[in-house]
Amino acid sequence: MAKFIVTITPPTPNGDLHIGHIAGPFLGADVFTRVQRQRGHDCVLLSYSDDYQSYMLRKGLEQGVEPMELARRNSDRIEASLAAVNIQPDIWMRPFDNPWFHQAVSEVFAQLREAGAIEFRDSQEAWCPACDKWGYEAFARGLCNYCGHDSDPSQCEQCAQAPDAALMSGLYCKLCHQPPQFKTTHRAFLKLAEFKGVLRERLLGRQWREPLDAWLRDTLEHLHDWGVTRPHDGGLDLAADGSCRVHTWFMGLAGYIAAFREYADRVGRPELFNQYWRSGQGTLVNFLGFDCVFSHCVVYPAQLAVMQDLRVRQQFMPNQFLKLDGLNLSTSRNHAIWVADLAREACADSARLYLASIAPEQSEGDFRLAHFQRWRKEVFEDFFPALLQAGPAQRDQWWSGYCGADAALLEALRQQWCKATELRHFSMRQMAQVLLDAIAITRGRLAEGRPVSHFAALIAVLGNALIPETAGHLLTAYGLAEERVTARVLSGPAADYSI
Repeated sequence: MAKFIVTITPPTPNGDLHIGHIAGPFLGADVFTRVQRQRGHDCVLLSYSDDYQSYMLRKGLEQGVEPMELARRNSDRIEASLAAVNIQPDIWMRPFDNPWFHQAVSEVFAQLREAGAIEFRDSQEAWCPACDKWGYEAFARGLCNYCGHDSDPSQCEQCAQAPDAALMSGLYCKLCHQPPQFKTTHRAFLKLAEFKGVLRERLLGRQWREPLDAWLRDTLEHLHDWGVTRPHDGGLDLAADGSCRVHTWFMGLAGYIAAFREYADRVGRPELFNQYWRSGQGTLVNFLGFDCVFSHCVVYPAQLAVMQDLRVRQQFMPNQFLKLDGLNLSTSRNHAIWVADLAREACADSARLYLASIAPEQSEGDFRLAHFQRWRKEVFEDFFPALLQAGPAQRDQWWSGYCGADAALLEALRQQWCKATELRHFSMRQMAQVLLDAIAITRGRLAEGRPVSHFAALIAVLGNALIPETAGHLLTAYGLAEERVTARVLSGPAADYSI
């Protein structure tokens, strides 16, 4: 039995969630957690609001609201949006003024500093004299010195590298649009280049989702010192005088540690931390947008290499971006669908299954609103009601097909689904495709008036993680015991299928 620490990259609480967030890390992590529990593994699903993000300072300034008050309001909205589509983290941590968070960040920083991996020194950083703002991230913009794409000087959404403000072209202040000056400040730097050997050993040749393999090979060749404190910007102060304000990208691993500890304390089982993080039996499974791979796939493995008391394997599940009707999602252009709005207009299961089926796991996905509306009517307004209605008349023959002409077909679907649920090959998009194939076959059988109880059982099991409410209704309609039917489907044709 495996132990999985499943994480969702913490969203910046400067607004609510749109469908791009859900189709990426949020739904992927939720589906992974549900299906691993279905297979008998232990999982803790966690995330938190990114309260200390640099962008919170700018958003608060633009709206005339204290940044942490804005974070509180939007974190409430985010939690409500997740609940509306039945995404259920075991804990949603609020880092601001949180002792668990402060302790974990302090521990990580101290261990790295004691190991000689962090050093303080003077550096030249972008600063706007007119606005008195430092251009570490939210208050500056320019062209990435790696790919030439429009980016802030922190993490490029296009190439996922960490741009160097001094090397970026066209850098300007986001408030007054004037070019910044460069001013001396005292910062802490993580000496990433010293980790090149251990990172190559731990990360290369693992067959990650594309294009992470190629990205890692390239990135590890040009590692450089990486600033981890940002005086006068967003972040958590570890020193009373403000000289050690650690920024959010450095704090992610500590955030996951803190969230897990807070969860273990809430459920009255503090020993869980040792079982998951220190026993060597745990795997940290990070679901993240590809623009976050520098922190998660380079910085956090480097941190873990120093923190010898933590013995966890790592698995990364990056995703690309989702488009809406062929165009990039853009809240500024009002070209987005908010999760709360989608949940009001469509049932949670239909949103989950459709978004899973177009999930941008290795390439961009595209949400077509008109197609979704037609598809939802066919599947959730026509097919599933008909399948549920057929249930009471077929309760006594729920698995007849596995022993008959449909045995090979059912087994093929089961094997495809099982492969898609494995840690190394996990793909909720493939899981959704197998489920949709099963639905298409069953729709044809229903139209022909043929028995479908065995397919209803298969859909209930295969759909448990993707469409949990509908799967539950099918179990009830066909009189199926969930544990029994799940065990039989997972075991395959070798099991005894007698009633």
